[in-house]
Amino acid sequence: GAGFVDGNVKAYTTLDAQVNYKLPKIKSLIKIGGTNITNNFYQTGFGNPYIGGMYYVSFAYNIL
Repeated sequence: GAGFVDGNVKAYTTLDAQVNYKLPKIKSLIKIGGTNITNNFYQTGFGNPYIGGMYYVSFAYNIL
């Protein structure tokens, strides 16, 4: 069976960013951003997977 693990998890820092661009003529919005944009892999606990960056682009139409 599985047991509990005792130990230290390394400290980590992430940098998130997002830029929004309005297109009023077509009532739209573009979003570009990401979480952990420096892509420094970190782990939040023993046995957990390492987490890297996630990036996205979003287009929303007819919202303004």
